[in-house]
Amino acid sequence: MRRSFVQRAAWVAALFALCAGPALAQPRPDPVGHGIERLLERNAERLHLDDATREKIRALAEAGREKSAPQREALEQLHEEMHALLTSDAPELDAVLAKAEQIGAAETALHKERLRTMLEIRALLTPEQRRELVRIHEEFRAEHPEWGQGGPRRWRDHGGRE
Repeated sequence: MRRSFVQRAAWVAALFALCAGPALAQPRPDPVGHGIERLLERNAERLHLDDATREKIRALAEAGREKSAPQREALEQLHEEMHALLTSDAPELDAVLAKAEQIGAAETALHKERLRTMLEIRALLTPEQRRELVRIHEEFRAEHPEWGQGGPRRWRDHGGRE
């Protein structure tokens, strides 16, 4: 039974590669600093952010982008390698699944880096600013429910909002 599930998963992955393979090789938007940085910038007045705090937010976001740049490049390379595997005449199941594991690990590492940056930025805010940020975030989710639950892609990838 396990073998048939794995075989079906490989066929689904191969079909996906044929349909969406070219998209996998495209560079992904840079989600690190754009999410919370953009959200805070758009709501700076509502959050009563002073210029010094806004500059610190920009600096932390830029540092996060720079720190994660090699990881993003490595992830793009892994996606290209997966595309090459899946578009070959006879993709080897073990190689495809191993590449999927590598991609998953790389995506997790990038997500952790985004979370580190987000928490560093949030630490600059007062408790009242953090509460207001939560309200802003909830308002956004209510206005865009398709992005709040992952949507067609993760909602942070749609315009970089977090």
